[in-house]
Amino acid sequence: MVLIGNATAHDTQAEANDKFAELITKYSNGRLKASARHGQSLGTNKQMIAALQAGSVHGMILPSGFVSSAVPQLSLFDMAFLLPPAPADITAFAKQSKAAVKMKELAEKKGIHVIGFHGIGPQDLLTTFPVKSLADLRGKKLRIIPSPPRVGAYKDWGVVARPMEFGEVYTSLQTGAIEGLADPPDILYKMKLYEVTKYFTITNQFAFMSNVIVSKRWFDALPKDLQDAVTRAGKDTIAWADVAYTKSQKTSLAALRKKITVTDMPPAELQKMKDAAQKGVWVRMANDPRMGPMVKLLKEDLARFTKK
Repeated sequence: MVLIGNATAHDTQAEANDKFAELITKYSNGRLKASARHGQSLGTNKQMIAALQAGSVHGMILPSGFVSSAVPQLSLFDMAFLLPPAPADITAFAKQSKAAVKMKELAEKKGIHVIGFHGIGPQDLLTTFPVKSLADLRGKKLRIIPSPPRVGAYKDWGVVARPMEFGEVYTSLQTGAIEGLADPPDILYKMKLYEVTKYFTITNQFAFMSNVIVSKRWFDALPKDLQDAVTRAGKDTIAWADVAYTKSQKTSLAALRKKITVTDMPPAELQKMKDAAQKGVWVRMANDPRMGPMVKLLKEDLARFTKK
């Protein structure tokens, strides 16, 4: 059995993992029987990534920031205000990205074979308190993916970052252990987090780049025709995800508008957030010996992509 691990459930990410498993089975003519396991049934993201490196979990589709525990440079897709918000545009950014090529090479050395990247969507703020300015965020406890660029940006904005697995978020919002988080509308609505919050503020401060990954140990042991089947399944899942996420983000945002208060962060306040990140985490990452070369490539990627 080919195991495809996934931490969420009942959302588009879970459906993408289902699609990947389905296509692996189909394109291998049943020689590989794949099954997606949702809701952390195979462990947390960190545990599943370690299992994938060891070869006991065979594939995953998840945001690249979660893989930073194994490949730190993958977290740089999480730089504040780097990526466009639309899922298909995020995917297009990755396809022309020279940084993405280097990230794949680094992942290979850590036992992770990256088939490709795709966009999930923008990350906006879901909170228990109203957000009308950057000042409103200062001192607030927000859940965060344990990704250095995100932690750094929150530091620049005066936010108290709380790294946390997604399975803990609902209860933590209920108890006040956290007061909000940033995620795409699709995840927030389908995981029913509007039940324990009141406000959704559109900021596009981050965007989720997802990666389709498989165990290098497992992949390398397959015959060439089955490697081709897995690669084809991954690439076709990326194409499927662009369509699915584009629809899901739109419909989920519309649904959130019926449940809680949805507003846009005022442009002047958004600019304050951008300025703080550019003068803060962007500079720190650029000056970091390990991260700096990749930040340089990402800036070149961004300049090239913006000209198109």
